[in-house]
Amino acid sequence: MAGQQLSLYVPVPAGYSAEVFLGNGSRVTISGDYLTVSYRWPGRYLIYYAVLKGDKVVASTSQELIEVLVTPNVSGRLSQEVSVPVIAVSGVNGTPVFDVGQRFSIFIGYLQPPSGQNMTIYRYFLSLGNGTTIEVSPRNYTAYLETGNYTYLRPSEDPVNISFSEPGLYPLTLTIETLNVSSGQTFNYSYTQTVAVGSKGLRFSMFKLDVDLPNPGTIVVAKNVPGGPFSFDPDIDYGNIGFEVLLNVYSTLVEYFGANTTKFIPMAAEYIPTVGNWSNVTARYLYGAVSPNYTVYIFKMRPGLRAANGDPITAYDVWYSLVRDILLAGGVPSTRGWILAQYLIPNYTPFTFVVTSPNDTQGAEEIIDAITYNNATDTVTFHLVRPVAPQVFFTALAEGWGPGILDAKWLEKVGDGINFTGLYDHNLTQLAEAFYSYEQTANEWDYNEEVRWDPMATGPYYIAAYTPGQSIVLKPNPYWPTNITDIPRPNDTIIIEWVKDPTTAYELFASGQADIVTNLPNSFMPSIEQLESEGEARVYEFPSLLEEFFGFNLNITESLLSQLNPAYHMPGWYFANPLVREAFAYAFNYTEYINDIVGNVKYHFNFGSPYCGAIIKGLDVYIPPSQLTGCPTFNLTYAKQLLEESGFYNISVYFPIVVQAGDTTDYTAAEMWAAALHNIDPNIVAQPLYLPWPTMLSYWVPGMNPMAIWNSGYVADYPLASDMMNAQYTGTVWVEPDGWNATYLENLSAYFNQSKVSYPGLSPSVEPEVGRWLWQEAVEYQELQNLIAEADSVELTNSTAALPLFKQAEDLAVELYMYVYTIQPNAYWIVRPYITGYMGSVAWEENPMIGGGGDSIYWWWIKA
Repeated sequence: MAGQQLSLYVPVPAGYSAEVFLGNGSRVTISGDYLTVSYRWPGRYLIYYAVLKGDKVVASTSQELIEVLVTPNVSGRLSQEVSVPVIAVSGVNGTPVFDVGQRFSIFIGYLQPPSGQNMTIYRYFLSLGNGTTIEVSPRNYTAYLETGNYTYLRPSEDPVNISFSEPGLYPLTLTIETLNVSSGQTFNYSYTQTVAVGSKGLRFSMFKLDVDLPNPGTIVVAKNVPGGPFSFDPDIDYGNIGFEVLLNVYSTLVEYFGANTTKFIPMAAEYIPTVGNWSNVTARYLYGAVSPNYTVYIFKMRPGLRAANGDPITAYDVWYSLVRDILLAGGVPSTRGWILAQYLIPNYTPFTFVVTSPNDTQGAEEIIDAITYNNATDTVTFHLVRPVAPQVFFTALAEGWGPGILDAKWLEKVGDGINFTGLYDHNLTQLAEAFYSYEQTANEWDYNEEVRWDPMATGPYYIAAYTPGQSIVLKPNPYWPTNITDIPRPNDTIIIEWVKDPTTAYELFASGQADIVTNLPNSFMPSIEQLESEGEARVYEFPSLLEEFFGFNLNITESLLSQLNPAYHMPGWYFANPLVREAFAYAFNYTEYINDIVGNVKYHFNFGSPYCGAIIKGLDVYIPPSQLTGCPTFNLTYAKQLLEESGFYNISVYFPIVVQAGDTTDYTAAEMWAAALHNIDPNIVAQPLYLPWPTMLSYWVPGMNPMAIWNSGYVADYPLASDMMNAQYTGTVWVEPDGWNATYLENLSAYFNQSKVSYPGLSPSVEPEVGRWLWQEAVEYQELQNLIAEADSVELTNSTAALPLFKQAEDLAVELYMYVYTIQPNAYWIVRPYITGYMGSVAWEENPMIGGGGDSIYWWWIKA
């Protein structure tokens, strides 16, 4: 890590000295065997030494160059003001080794833009290590960006082509100067890549192991995911970016077995509990058990588990963590505690808090009754409110979206402990007050920042270094057991770089500086396939349980909309009109999206399939689009007819279609859609807008959402139809932040019925008709909630019997046109040829619950 001391072993024979070339432009002469150095900037430094007898060189390791990988070390405050640069070069056999006079390319870029208000990238300085510095300006860096900040742009010259006339080590150092456009203050951060330039008199080559393996013991991952993670708190983060870190640093009770979504292996639990153990009381607590009626689950904890600080992880810690998970189930933005709470709390509504007020003793008692622990038998017991089949309940606990296990002692040390005094004093009133107070820490404005960003790991890895929003270093937990079947103690250090733009991510991979690359736009597939044909990459394709879509906001916060761009204007209730949403759905060209924009036909690769409705292929219940009512097709004539019938045809609107920053595919789709809408109604001006994922998450708050239309995706938390239905059609993930609320719609109906609306382009004659539609919409939405609840309860023990109920609910949801369903994508891994799967099978990384979202479990990747 930058700034940390590094001890180098340099074997110097007695009577000799050594001149050590450190790759940063400096050299040190030593006579002993050890040298302590530190590097100011992150980068990849090449090191060699020459053995001297007096002033004469008698030996050299120039043909055994060692690469030292130094990771960034940026504080949370500084990360808002700087960008971490990256450099990609590729010479002999993919290494940074060149010949005198050989011209080569330097690709320059950065991981993420500065996140601070009014910050922009100002200038790039590329020092060639020979006294020459090239200044490169960004393109149009003063352009306005709708977030209220300023544009973050790539350098105007990229790549930079150079050559050297003299042999030696040259530290190529890229410095990015950022600017606060309000104060005029500038900030700098640098990255160094040493290149070796050889001649006949001074030959260079990299040190070779028995296998051709760059940076053994370190796996570097370039992820094209602008914005970085939202949190590392397992009970708070609910997005794929942070989720990958959670997978690797926290234990869960059980883990999915390979790519199988119905078979499990024990992780923090020592065994998978079975019904067969229930009849034998001794076996029940030695090995875990499930009651014959599927309402009680007992887990025996694995002995010897420790957090990364050495704290023992016991049944108490597991119980503590599970209670915390349920307490934070109603957080804003949405959290994952609902997944477990739905099985343990009577009449629970997903995405809500269990304890609804400081005097809600019933809610507090329900939590305490739901989960119990026994340190004497080292067991944790779940008491379910209704029968749930094991293959269903285990999904709520698995290393997927199941609750991560935390170190209770550490939580209390950092000020995030739960107050259980009322439990121990048998005072439910006191306990309810404590639980209600703790629930508030699930809201973004009350997070514990240490738990959020610097948590104590309990899994196979721990967070060794984190540069906020830009990169993270995971190292093996030294206390992780060596005797867990199929969950080995890892050996590799993991460096994940969240890269803003796909070109930089691709160049890092193509140059050999990254071992895995993810989230590249589909347009890069021909280049990846070319690398594969040259033996420089492998591509593994597999099914996912991911669905992608555009969503409509029925209650747009107009004040925040104008903050995105002062020119934006539209009534907040515009998309509450059901005919408007239907018209927009019929104006989307689904075939062009799949074939040309996604690129199934264009790139001759199966990136995914169209779908309709929330229930997709691979779940326990599947309803093909051909069996659903109302699935839209591309029909501009019908779309225009619907707009005219809606009464909103003459309303002038200018609004964003929000796409996650870096998602060029859906940005292009939004451009296509916007053009079609403007074609059928010139009053509609829609503009694709990139926003970072954390910013999008922060807007999904009821009554505070300015995103008129937005694009997102959802990976199944567990492989049941109920998960997709609940996430897309109920609760606080998208539905409530988008204004889907029966009371809101009823009040809006009354507003129109009373002819209170006065908006340019809206005829008073249509107001009662709109009011009637809104009332009907409120009734249908409530009916949808009732159908989903009924279907959920039936599915827990009999998915076949639940099918007709899900069919009814899905038909109703589709005809409400809550979403424009775009694609169920296939997933794929792009790795270097030396990256293989655990036990020789990449299937361990292809579970659709995890890998399908582009996330890796790193103890199952092997670099060899």
